[in-house]
Amino acid sequence: MHKIQELFDPSKQLNRKIESVVTFGANTTEDLEHEIKEYVVTDKLHKNYEDVLTDLQQAFNESSKKIGIWVSGFYGSGKSSFAKYLGLSFDKSLLIDGVTFGDKLMSRIHDAAVTAMHHTIISRHNPLVVMIDLSTESVAGKVAMVSDIVYFETLKQLDITKCTDQKVMCFVDMLYKEGKYEEFCRIVKDEMHMEWEEEQTNDLAANMIASQLAPRLLPAYFPDSESYENINMNSALNEKERFKRLYQLIKEKTGRDKVIFVLDEVGQYVASNVDLILNVQGMMQIFKDEFRGSVWVIATAQQTLTEDNRQAQLNSNELFRLNDRFPIKVDIEANDIKEIITKRLLGKSQEGKEFLMKMFSQNEGVLKNNTHLTVQQRSIYNQVLTEQNFADLYPFLPVHVDILLSLLQKLASRTGGVGLRSVIRLIRDILVDNHLADATIGQLAGPEYFYDVLRSDMEKNSAKEIVMAADKAIRVYTGNALAVRICKTIAVMQLLDDFNLSFNNICALLNNQVDDTLDRNRVRDLIDEIADADGLTLQEVEGKYQFMTNAILGIREERSKIVPREQEKAEVMQDMLRDLLTPAPAVNVYSSLTITAGVELTERNRPYNIYNTTSLKMNVRFVTGAQFDETRQMLLTESTRSDNARTLYWLCTLNKDKEALLQEIVKCQNIRKHHQNETNKEILAYLRAQSDLAEEKKQQLLRALREAQANSEIIFRGTPQQVNADTYKTVALKGIAEKVFEKYPLASANMKGDCVSKLAAYGDVTTIPDALNPFRIIKKQDGTIDTAHPALMEIKDFITAHSEATGQELMRHFEGTPYGWSKDTIRYLAALMLKAGTILLRVSGKNITVFGDSAVTAMGNNNSFAKVNFLLNTDGALKIPELLNAVKLLTSVLGCARTAPVKDQIAVAAYKRIKLLVGKFRNLQESFEHFHLAGLQTVNQAIQYAERIIDTEGGDAAYLLGKDKNCEKAFRYAMDIIKCDEQSRLIDQFKHMEKLMDEADKLTDLEQIRSFRSQVNEVRKVYNGYVANPDLHLIVQDVIETRQQLDAHLRNACLEFQTQSNQQLVQSRDVIMAMAEMQQLSDAQRSEIESELGDLTIESRGSSIDNLRDMINTYSAFYLPQGKVNAVERHVKALAQAAVPAVTTVTTPADDTNKATPLSTSSSASTVSSPTYSPTQLRVKSRITSRADLHAVIDRLTQLLDKVDDNSPVELIF
Repeated sequence: MHKIQELFDPSKQLNRKIESVVTFGANTTEDLEHEIKEYVVTDKLHKNYEDVLTDLQQAFNESSKKIGIWVSGFYGSGKSSFAKYLGLSFDKSLLIDGVTFGDKLMSRIHDAAVTAMHHTIISRHNPLVVMIDLSTESVAGKVAMVSDIVYFETLKQLDITKCTDQKVMCFVDMLYKEGKYEEFCRIVKDEMHMEWEEEQTNDLAANMIASQLAPRLLPAYFPDSESYENINMNSALNEKERFKRLYQLIKEKTGRDKVIFVLDEVGQYVASNVDLILNVQGMMQIFKDEFRGSVWVIATAQQTLTEDNRQAQLNSNELFRLNDRFPIKVDIEANDIKEIITKRLLGKSQEGKEFLMKMFSQNEGVLKNNTHLTVQQRSIYNQVLTEQNFADLYPFLPVHVDILLSLLQKLASRTGGVGLRSVIRLIRDILVDNHLADATIGQLAGPEYFYDVLRSDMEKNSAKEIVMAADKAIRVYTGNALAVRICKTIAVMQLLDDFNLSFNNICALLNNQVDDTLDRNRVRDLIDEIADADGLTLQEVEGKYQFMTNAILGIREERSKIVPREQEKAEVMQDMLRDLLTPAPAVNVYSSLTITAGVELTERNRPYNIYNTTSLKMNVRFVTGAQFDETRQMLLTESTRSDNARTLYWLCTLNKDKEALLQEIVKCQNIRKHHQNETNKEILAYLRAQSDLAEEKKQQLLRALREAQANSEIIFRGTPQQVNADTYKTVALKGIAEKVFEKYPLASANMKGDCVSKLAAYGDVTTIPDALNPFRIIKKQDGTIDTAHPALMEIKDFITAHSEATGQELMRHFEGTPYGWSKDTIRYLAALMLKAGTILLRVSGKNITVFGDSAVTAMGNNNSFAKVNFLLNTDGALKIPELLNAVKLLTSVLGCARTAPVKDQIAVAAYKRIKLLVGKFRNLQESFEHFHLAGLQTVNQAIQYAERIIDTEGGDAAYLLGKDKNCEKAFRYAMDIIKCDEQSRLIDQFKHMEKLMDEADKLTDLEQIRSFRSQVNEVRKVYNGYVANPDLHLIVQDVIETRQQLDAHLRNACLEFQTQSNQQLVQSRDVIMAMAEMQQLSDAQRSEIESELGDLTIESRGSSIDNLRDMINTYSAFYLPQGKVNAVERHVKALAQAAVPAVTTVTTPADDTNKATPLSTSSSASTVSSPTYSPTQLRVKSRITSRADLHAVIDRLTQLLDKVDDNSPVELIF
């Protein structure tokens, strides 16, 4: 055996027809016969078919909501074949040589159970399959929603219309729905003299016809032609209703109720468009919810959705959500492809296989070593080479197949895969068209072959410039086979972003002999030569070789024109120094003080801040040897100036000029900054290389700076000191810091944040722990505070110098040089000074002189401490007798428990006691003000002193109680009055007398109480004397006796008034009973009057002023004009009057003058008598108040109607 082609199985005809790629469009009987004949079903594919058919059968039988199958794999991996053949296998009408395509597929699977399951699905459910290749939609530049494509492609397959215009297709569907389609076709034929079956294939003509007839046939939807023309297809139909209608059409047209949509290259179509992704998601949701397992979707995608297209990374969340709509996964793996390649194309004869295995065994070590790829991002480039896969795939290595798949994937992601060949077709073309099969056994394939078969595909996309650059180099080195191979290998491999195209890996790829080793030195020389050749663009970027494009050449030209500014170079130096001195330089001095120096860099006489200056500044300068002496002399002088007393100068001598390095670093940074929004991958790679170069130059600069530090000087206050990168801090900086902070040892402990509150917790400081007395300022043997301690004196001197200082000023001053005390330590020292009475606090306008709760609150943390004002306490310390006097007053007068004669203890006790007493003082004040008592001023003073003690939290108590006599007098007076009041109810005596006397003055002036009123006036004179006497506590008994005397006068007054008043009332009753009218009353009426007279009496309910007032009011009410006595008299008269009849006849004696006389004296026998005058007199009540009396009068007058005349008149007497 000599030629590679002699190794193959004779039945494998290398030059036979092999499709470039399986597409949905290739569906003729001839195409399908050839494809299914070539189709290889691996074990993994077998399992995939079985799983999918199982899920389909279960879903169709049980109405499952699991309705999506996702078939993924590299471009050319066979995913489209899987989806295509599965979909076509359900079409019973598709025959190949009299056998259904489904049976042909099952014969490739060789599994009776799978075949039976497949037949069951067809016989029971006979699903309609709609095949849609979305890759053709993508290439055509359409951006239709996937749901639209599915909808309209299905309409076409149902032969509802041959039109491809979506608006017309929707219109025809509406005609079918409304039952108007036949009428529409007739009108087109009869009136327009056209055949719709012919015209519908012309989108323009179809739209014109639909526009004219829409208003006529569907007026409810289209009132006029313009409404059809202006319709927006995006809102023409509700998505859910549209698919429900489509499903109904499928059932009507085909009689089937199961549908399978097979969508090829869904991932490629939707990956860069969020709207498309969400559209597919929505469509799948409708299928799932509305059709419950009756409508399925089989979708394909190249590998994972997020890797198909670089834009897909922007939509990862949506893509993953879409992926969830397809719970059934079919993954076509690379190993499947290798098995298929072996079975379809690279299968060896038995003799050839044995030959290759022997060759591998003899050369295994050399072959693996020569072809090993290093430092790869993806494990597929490091597949293990075995005897079996070597024999199966030779003259290709397993990694060659993986590289080819990756190259196809990369090219497909840019072009959609249109025009690309499958990996099997590429391998066939390399063997046949590129004559690798004619090579001698031992020859290996390699990337130079990949370049040859993919060159035209590379030219069709963004790799065109790479091809141009590589071809130019190839032309230059036409006579040098190895150089040409190098150019082709680099050109094709640089397409793969994830492949490390280093020198070692280039050599591994160039090894094209099983038993030979490549001359690496020659490869190195050739690569360098090509890279240096004029007009060629091969460069090493980020350790990877690649041909530069025009874009890279342009950006390199741009970089060369950058002129770094001094400011930019200084910024780099700042970063470098910050890296050198990170963290900021700090030393520990006096065991407990850490000093962090501020750092400043001076470049070209301009300072740049590195770390903010604190109490110590370090100025760093890097100079050349030629600049050293001059700069050193200048700094020796500069450092002696008073304003530089806290500045140390670090002078470092450079052995290497930093200027060139700074230039390169700034250029790298600027070019990256100018292109920070770049998307071109080659330029991005170049920019990453610039970052690496900048980092490399920075490291070189850092090394130069470190070397300069190793031979340097520190200059401080005119004194130089030789240092290096270590001793500048451990020796020089430490010594300088100790000089700067020379007074730190006065208070060298760092107190804790709660030191003030803990200090306040110890009333008896003789028991205070050492942790709260680190400076021994508190003398534990007697509890006194050493106010002469140097640390306290420093603070005292500062406050004295400023008259008054805030806590912020204290912290700022004593944190700085030469002290360096911590803020907590400063607060602690101030608290001791307050406790000792050396200083006082002023908070919100009030002075605090005692170390109590208010002081702890004010000084408890740094923020509150900063706002406090501190003053010296000019009152000075109290003497022991004064402290004893204060304690005596506290205990004997104010009623405190025994207290130690210590200011703090007095403050605490007084504050606590006075807070309880001040309420009583204020009550006393209110009473004194009310009664105008003479001691009011003294009570007011007691309150003022009490408030002062409270405001200072007892701080002023020792002074006021021990030294202020007025305070003592006020407190004694107030307490005496309070004691008298509590024991004898002194204030109540005054209240009682005042009320009684005031009420007595308001009583009605009656004869009965004139004596009492005189007595009250005498008592008032005595009362007024008491009011004017400030020593009430001395006349308490007199006050009580006077009050008792007044009460006795009141008791007598009540008794006398009741007695005299009742005597007068008895007399009034006797007068009424003697009235003449009483005789006219009936017994009942007389009893009623006696009862009323019985109520005329004065009753007493005690001897109070209120009782006396009530008796007076009752008595007065009896004798008022309308009072009770007069009322009874009127009642008697009224009753008597009511007893008289309303009308009576009065009897009068005969009167001769009233008799009639004769008219004349006649002697005749016949005479006439004169009439007699006889009046009737009636006595009538002058006032009638009842109906009965009125009727009586009327009745009597009515009786006289017949009698009345001139001689018998009725006379009424009232």
